[in-house]
Amino acid sequence: MPFSLPYYRDACQLPGPLPDQHEIKQATRTLPKGSDYGECLVVIRDIYVVKYGSLVDENEGYALLFVEEQLNIAAPRLYAMYRNQDTLYIVMKYVHGISLGAVWASLTEAKKNSIVRELRCVFDQMRALPSQGFYGSVNRGRVPRRYFFSREKDPAITGPFQTEEEFGTAIALRSKAVWSESGSHSFLSDYLARHLPSALVNHPPTFTHGDLYRENILVRKIVNSITSEEEYEVAALVDWETAGWYPSYWEYAHIFPLLQWVDDWPAYIEKILYPLPLEGAMMRVVFSGLEF
Repeated sequence: MPFSLPYYRDACQLPGPLPDQHEIKQATRTLPKGSDYGECLVVIRDIYVVKYGSLVDENEGYALLFVEEQLNIAAPRLYAMYRNQDTLYIVMKYVHGISLGAVWASLTEAKKNSIVRELRCVFDQMRALPSQGFYGSVNRGRVPRRYFFSREKDPAITGPFQTEEEFGTAIALRSKAVWSESGSHSFLSDYLARHLPSALVNHPPTFTHGDLYRENILVRKIVNSITSEEEYEVAALVDWETAGWYPSYWEYAHIFPLLQWVDDWPAYIEKILYPLPLEGAMMRVVFSGLEF
């Protein structure tokens, strides 16, 4: 169902009074991923996280509501989302945990496999949602990624799209626009325009988190009731700002260009998501044309 602003959860469902503007501005406890991304993340009273700033996208709030409504997975709960003086504020449940990236190197193979099995269940649930017949945000709006940004709000670049061919063509158009803005012509953009729409086909719209990195996976320690050993479980999958309906290859292929290949994480990703190496290789070409 469509969502709109402002959004406030019923008071009876809140863990405490919502923070006001003064409390948010005075908050001193911050989380990573702040000013460099045009946003701030602050913890309030150990029960709320507030994300706000010039680049915060309301799609994250809509995605959290969608996830709560449609899935049974670990994700932050949205408590409020509103604008104040043109700044968007997203108030979410504070999830206690540590990023998987911070502990990964210290984990045994058995503990890694246990976490990965949990994550596989999470992503299997997402992929099992019936296709909505379009490519775009959960609110049936534009594709919420910068690969589909257009200063002119050209729908041929931003979407939403009805076909995968339109989705691929949009990436090629965005690449061309990026290079034109720098005063250059890109022959790679020409290549993408000729081949991307036909190279990536037969991938239906699939609900996608869009940012599967270890830093976006929070885990917490638990004690195994049988062995009494300390283990980790998935506390939450966070950072849903780019979530939406994408071609089924996107979850795996769009992170492929950024894999570092310095440890075993890429191999474990293949236990979470079905590997699509050809689509991943094509997205590496896309990446080289847009990330320069």
